[in-house]
Amino acid sequence: MKAKIKFSRFATILTAVILVVLFIGCIATIGEKPMFFTLLVIYVILLFSGLMYGAAYIKADSDHITMGSIIRSRKIPVRDIESVGLFQPATGAVRVFASGGFMGFWGVFRERGIGRYYAFYGKSSDCFLVRMKDGNKYVLGCEHPEVMVGYIKTQLEA
Repeated sequence: MKAKIKFSRFATILTAVILVVLFIGCIATIGEKPMFFTLLVIYVILLFSGLMYGAAYIKADSDHITMGSIIRSRKIPVRDIESVGLFQPATGAVRVFASGGFMGFWGVFRERGIGRYYAFYGKSSDCFLVRMKDGNKYVLGCEHPEVMVGYIKTQLEA
């Protein structure tokens, strides 16, 4: 089962504003080489990071849950999952090493209720929590999270 990740309005606007402002900054500083190259490097690093780690889709099968970005994907073995259920992350979660909206929400967060977790979602209302047997936690999100959670639970019972 595969589901796309839809970004929240905030994440969409933030991503667009950052990319447009940096692009305009590059064009505006084309005559000032040090500033131009600094902005260009920042632009390329942010764009590459977003394409590499930004949330694009979630795919689940009998063996893995795949967190897919445009360039790369990361897999979670189903056999190592302890539980899965719907979850809504708090808006006050602390970003330890994460993106708080640029190309989605991804990276390591810390929240008072559940502690440290890896996030990979576009909208907080579309999330579910995957608890691993080793204590790690993943907050994932996609369209129709209740269907995805149901599917993953059936794979855990099989």
